[in-house]
Amino acid sequence: MKKKRISLILAFLVTCTFTFGLSVRADDDNEHEYKKHEKYDDDDRYEYDHDDDDDDDRYEYDDEDESYNTDGEVYEKGTWNIWTRELVMEKEVLPFSTSKLVNLKVVDMNKELNFYVIPKDGEFFVPGKTVAQLLGAKATFYKTSKILDIQYQENELVFRSGTNVVYDNNVKTPLPASSFYLNEELYVPISVITNGLGYVVEWQEDNQMFLYQLLIK
Repeated sequence: MKKKRISLILAFLVTCTFTFGLSVRADDDNEHEYKKHEKYDDDDRYEYDHDDDDDDDRYEYDDEDESYNTDGEVYEKGTWNIWTRELVMEKEVLPFSTSKLVNLKVVDMNKELNFYVIPKDGEFFVPGKTVAQLLGAKATFYKTSKILDIQYQENELVFRSGTNVVYDNNVKTPLPASSFYLNEELYVPISVITNGLGYVVEWQEDNQMFLYQLLIK
């Protein structure tokens, strides 16, 4: 009788150990998979919170809306196609004010794109990943964290949805307006993605087209 009871106890312990081991391994596998696809969440360079160090004392990082605070400072009037890398409170009137389908063409290259542009907060917003790839950049979008990483030659831009912050070659820099997520894309100001990758852009009203050209050939 004692032998039978001991056998039952041993069988129960083995079963518990095996089941618990599988559970721990499954949890570890899930955690590893999450970290694999969300690497920027664990990278200090891309922390969008109050722990970020600001080298520029003019800006104070706000925990609630993850934005820069100008403390009442106003810089020169901004234009939709020039990224000043400064906060701009006053902006020029946009060439058009309603969302519409337009063309984007790159000068001296057989590249053209047709997409919707969205005027918002005094800026033109374009789908960041789509435009970056047209310009020959490598673009990766992390859907869970809403982070877009763009790499082009020696330049890197890292955006996050809902913030007016971009990491420009690892330097935390203000955007002229906050990026946002729409239709599986992260929309960013056209001036930032254009100038940040070494291009300039102009609007051609007659052709309803954004014309891109390399800043330095």
